[in-house]
Amino acid sequence: MDRVVSVAEQHVPAESIHLERFAADPTTTTVAAPALDSFDVEIASTGSRVRVSKNMSIVEALASIDILVDTSCCEGVCGTCMVDVVSGEPEHRDHCLSKSERASGTIICCCVSRSRSPVLVLDL
Repeated sequence: MDRVVSVAEQHVPAESIHLERFAADPTTTTVAAPALDSFDVEIASTGSRVRVSKNMSIVEALASIDILVDTSCCEGVCGTCMVDVVSGEPEHRDHCLSKSERASGTIICCCVSRSRSPVLVLDL
């Protein structure tokens, strides 16, 4: 699929390329890239915070304080768990956001992605 996308990008804008994956690539969702081991997620509407530990997803951390985010695949391929980012720097580990969406830093897939900043403020 990566080769197909690479060839397509030579002929059409990246935003015009859409593909469907049926499972996440385990090497991209488990790599401990520059994301922090643990970080806080703040809820923009209330100021509430929850700690996201090393072995916990943002979805799981939010559920622990009774904030439920819709999910479907829990692998970063469907986009059901997308949430707007108010501030902070997401570490994208999904397969559904476009390159421009990732670069904007204004949206995150909470089921697999992490944070590069100590606090990630979400529009919830």
